Amino acid sequence: MVTVAFFGDPAASWSIMLEARLREAPDPAAVAARLSRASEDFPNLGPAASVCRPSDWDAARTEFADNRYHEGDPLVRVALAGDDLMIAAHHGAVDGLGLVALLGIALGEPVRSSATGVAQRRPGRPYLLNTLDRVREAVCTPPARIQPALRGTEPGDHLVSRTLPNTKLGSARLTSAALDTTRRWNAARGVPHGRVVAAVGASWRGGAEPRPEVGSTLLRLRLPARTDEDDVRVLLANAAPEADFPSERNPLAQLGMRLLASRLGSTFLVSNLGVVEASVSALRFFPAATGRSGVAFGVVTTGEATTVTVRARRRDFDATAAAELLDLLCDAVLTGHEARR
Repeated sequence: MVTVAFFGDPAASWSIMLEARLREAPDPAAVAARLSRASEDFPNLGPAASVCRPSDWDAARTEFADNRYHEGDPLVRVALAGDDLMIAAHHGAVDGLGLVALLGIALGEPVRSSATGVAQRRPGRPYLLNTLDRVREAVCTPPARIQPALRGTEPGDHLVSRTLPNTKLGSARLTSAALDTTRRWNAARGVPHGRVVAAVGASWRGGAEPRPEVGSTLLRLRLPARTDEDDVRVLLANAAPEADFPSERNPLAQLGMRLLASRLGSTFLVSNLGVVEASVSALRFFPAATGRSGVAFGVVTTGEATTVTVRARRRDFDATAAAELLDLLCDAVLTGHEARR
């Protein structure tokens, strides 16, 4: 069966996820009906998603995150168990704010995010020039990677989350904390962190009225050795969004990915959904983990809680290592928070 095409790492499932702890358990039939109507209004979602009711939530999470999407399949996956709701979707169908929109559709009520988007910015260079620069980078000076904890072959990703008290955590602090995590992780293993490049997930539109569509882009930041949070904030403010990439069906993209897969991409990805207003008590967001390290950090705040997550490739990190990475990130976030109080 032919897999759904999308730009980027062809080994990734490109399944992004949002988990919600609801304030009350919804009617599964009503959730399914609302999602069915959404698939009619938004053909990018593919066939209507069914609402599964798994007996093993952790196993369902693994399936939703790791299983690839195929032509003709729904591009949205939904699981419901009491007051726990999980929504996964192919990143070629929706972006992070698209997941927030799907949450609102599932609940039958409006939701919103404080994310502002980058609609006023324009890509710095056309796709072809950007691609040539990325190829040169991959060949001559590839971004540093977060040192793998193992050399395995197991497919899929580990998904780990931590809940912090409501923390003012913008993309600058999150990126700075991920940089600090990279430095400390590699230093503890006697490996230089080298030339760190951060990929910061962004959307062309804001989150005031999210729609179940894809409008994502990347801000790609080269982070020198002495970069701190203030430096990151300046780099973010001046970063031009990356030009769009072609689908996997593009033969040049396929060839480039095969030849340079181990050297392409960024050191890590960070993605922040901002403060989400919805009738939920907690949210967890897992962006796609690709690039040299296969490590992505996600953040979302709702109510009194800020949830930080890591998604890390199983072939490079076991569950303990993934949890350690996230603990380092949380420590860096909280240290930075206290330093600025």
